Amino acid sequence: MAYSNAVGLLAAGIIWLGGPSALAAEAANPDWPCIQRKVATLTSAQMWDGPAVDDLTAWRDNEEMGKLIAVLVSRRVPLEQAAASITQFAAAQPQDKRDDALKLLFAGLLSTVNTDRATVMNGIERFQRRQRTRAAEIEQQGAVLRQLKERVASDEKARAELTAAEDQYNWEVRIFTERQQSLPFACEVPVVIEQRLFELAREIRAHMNE
Repeated sequence: MAYSNAVGLLAAGIIWLGGPSALAAEAANPDWPCIQRKVATLTSAQMWDGPAVDDLTAWRDNEEMGKLIAVLVSRRVPLEQAAASITQFAAAQPQDKRDDALKLLFAGLLSTVNTDRATVMNGIERFQRRQRTRAAEIEQQGAVLRQLKERVASDEKARAELTAAEDQYNWEVRIFTERQQSLPFACEVPVVIEQRLFELAREIRAHMNE
């Protein structure tokens, strides 16, 4: 990769990281790099039209429900399989207690998803901070390169240093760029989590009488 091409890639990355034309950064969330607006916590009102569940915590003491929630939350479990697990759970509940059990299940699912989703989002923000630090370091390396280029005409030692410095600079830019290109995929994960929660909430709600 030529030095000029590396500079161009780095400049594009820096713009994405937080320059005037950055697609994502919100004033209240300067470390959030995704084009999707940051919503820190999902609420029951966003997911379904059922009874309020915000104050329900008894699911934490229900071993069976905890195991089911772990299955539902896992993105490795296909939605069809998760929906079948909800159906099986609902069918096992006494008719007069089914709604309460399903409300509790949704409360636990919502709480667990919010915890897992927060972990993912925090990871994305940590990645953004690391990339911003890398960009600053690469800019400093670029300044050194420019100084070496000015010296090569009259300094043989600078010529040897320049070759090594260019190789290192291009390598750092390549790594920076590859990591930056992975960011849109990472930004989709919270969206996928939210969509899965919505589908599961709808499935739980469909088995309720109220």
